[in-house]
Amino acid sequence: MGPFFIGIDGGGTRTRAVVAQEDLVPLGRGASGPANAATRPLPRVVESVREAASDALAAANLEDIPPETVVVGLAGIDSIRDRQPLLSALEAVFERSRVLLTSDAQIALSGAAPGRVDAPAVVVIAGTGAIAFGQGEGGATARAGGFGPLLSDEGGGYAIAREGLVAVVREIDGRGPPTAIKDLLFSTGGVSSLPELLERIYRSEGGAADVAAYFPVVLAAARGGDAEARRILAEAGRDLALDVVTVVRKLGLESVSFPVATIGGVFAAGAFVTNPLVEAIRQVAPLARVGPAPFPPEMGAIRLALATGRKFS
Repeated sequence: MGPFFIGIDGGGTRTRAVVAQEDLVPLGRGASGPANAATRPLPRVVESVREAASDALAAANLEDIPPETVVVGLAGIDSIRDRQPLLSALEAVFERSRVLLTSDAQIALSGAAPGRVDAPAVVVIAGTGAIAFGQGEGGATARAGGFGPLLSDEGGGYAIAREGLVAVVREIDGRGPPTAIKDLLFSTGGVSSLPELLERIYRSEGGAADVAAYFPVVLAAARGGDAEARRILAEAGRDLALDVVTVVRKLGLESVSFPVATIGGVFAAGAFVTNPLVEAIRQVAPLARVGPAPFPPEMGAIRLALATGRKFS
């Protein structure tokens, strides 16, 4: 068997891994828990990466053969001043392989277009958090958003879920309109009362991922016709569009035809999010093509390894 690679996408909620050769045909996939480098302790990040990679290798029946290169793209990595301790820990796990450590946005961008990895493109990732990252002609790159749930990440699953929970609290408190989010939360959301919800939110160690877990409740309410839930999702779409058009303007792509790849669980909301997203983007970049990425981020990681000639520092 020829050389093979592992691509790993570590996010705020889960980590995904894929094993493939140069033909990019998946040989095995794996998954594990969150691996946000900015919000999770280093040992937990490394364990999530190791577990996802091990599952993928087992699925490919390649546990005893080292991959040529392991590319790890992590959410939150740009917030870390010194990546070396994390890189060293990953190199100890994959001691017989080259290891490239980069951001989840970078590997997502590498899967955003079906052709050249270096072609103009923008990716908008909306999972637990949210970020837009793009590249223009000549390889220039730019980003917007993605600075964590307290200061940024509007349009992500955390922000949507938080707004949904705020709507519930306002209704209960008499400060807001009735919303089906409340009924669904207390019937199917895993909590039965406001005190229980407050205890889970304020005493949890899971952070943003625990709040983002209530995103499906907001989505279910929107699908049922709830006006508050639909307003929240539409606002998320506009927030994500602002990230994208900010990147477009930074790169001078307003008159260029390029893909805007949508990645992440928030896009399970479909038209509730994508309609306002597309409308706002096309006001600035009418030639942009908005839609799902042709390659998932973990496969984008392998494309990145191939495009850079497997030479990493």
